[in-house]
Amino acid sequence: MQKLGKIGLAVVFAIGAALGGAAEAATTEEARQLDLLSAQEEIWKGAMSIEEAIAQGGEFAVTDLDHNGRLELLFTTTVGAEEFIENWGYEVNETEDGVSLLTALNGSDGTDIGRSPVTMYFACQTGARYYIFETVHGVPSMEGGWAREGRLSGLRLDHGKIRQELLGGFFEAHEKRELPPISTIYRDSDYNKIDAEAYANLASKRYPYHHHFEVKIGWTRIIELADAMDSQEKVRAVFAKSWEKFHEEEIGDDPHT
Repeated sequence: MQKLGKIGLAVVFAIGAALGGAAEAATTEEARQLDLLSAQEEIWKGAMSIEEAIAQGGEFAVTDLDHNGRLELLFTTTVGAEEFIENWGYEVNETEDGVSLLTALNGSDGTDIGRSPVTMYFACQTGARYYIFETVHGVPSMEGGWAREGRLSGLRLDHGKIRQELLGGFFEAHEKRELPPISTIYRDSDYNKIDAEAYANLASKRYPYHHHFEVKIGWTRIIELADAMDSQEKVRAVFAKSWEKFHEEEIGDDPHT
């Protein structure tokens, strides 16, 4: 039986009213998984340099983006002069006695997952959730100016991997990095030129019959984790604080009307 996750305040209240003790059992399960995550010292004492992550503006968040009832611990840092994004993360494993690496987040895909809220499209029929993220890289142009390239994608967690669907992208030309763009070209996933309005509507066009959500993620500075590392109880408290912030709120019209 799939465990209950955080699926929006209205739905949580409805489940609690209808099932009574079921919501309490789910809270107990979440607490057990927070205990498990906080016990994984090798994640921050072996898998990363906590000092380096702090210097790179690192953040972490406890989530359940795929709603499989198993919590995820995500990390993100910003590296280098071009502000390249690095992401990595772990998920409570299927036997719930340890964690497994989220393979597609193990490295530098450049996708800016370190923000909140995030737009998400949910399909009731399949349970698929597509989180809309934009990957942006700045590079010096051949003419001595500055350029920014962006890719818009729908990302979905699927059995420990990130499935990515390209929605479109843009290219901005700047005379100088600090100045507004002098021109911007938008394209769809087939590389056809489109205007700014069409680019803004790429996600809703790709997922026309999905419910539209705004997802809050409890991103927290890694320095707060470093300050708690002398005690598993303190680590658990900062994880629990992040998890408490994670929820979804449906916005917009019902897609079936």
